[in-house]
Amino acid sequence: MSKYVLIKRDLFENPEHLGYTGIREKAGTWGEEYVKLHDFEVRLVYSPSFYGHYALPFEAAPEFTNTCYRDLSEAHLKAKIEELRAENDRLREELEALFEKDLRRTVEDMRRAA
Repeated sequence: MSKYVLIKRDLFENPEHLGYTGIREKAGTWGEEYVKLHDFEVRLVYSPSFYGHYALPFEAAPEFTNTCYRDLSEAHLKAKIEELRAENDRLREELEALFEKDLRRTVEDMRRAA
């Protein structure tokens, strides 16, 4: 089932239509049935100069609209970077633990074979 974001005046609608945002990840998403039921114009490409109300497939939407405030987009990206760093650190520790466990097993096997 396709997911759509709703855009009005070059901003995404928030979930449950509670305001607007220029950040796609914070936007609400609606299914094809909802879009058809409410007769939204469906566009296949982002149209920042069109200030009307339209639906756009989530995948076709930019990460930030042209009217998104720069400080908000930068803060969002910095938060994402920190999340990715934390996940990278966690995965690195997990990998090192697995490597250490495998190394201990290899040493034990070598001792048994000797």
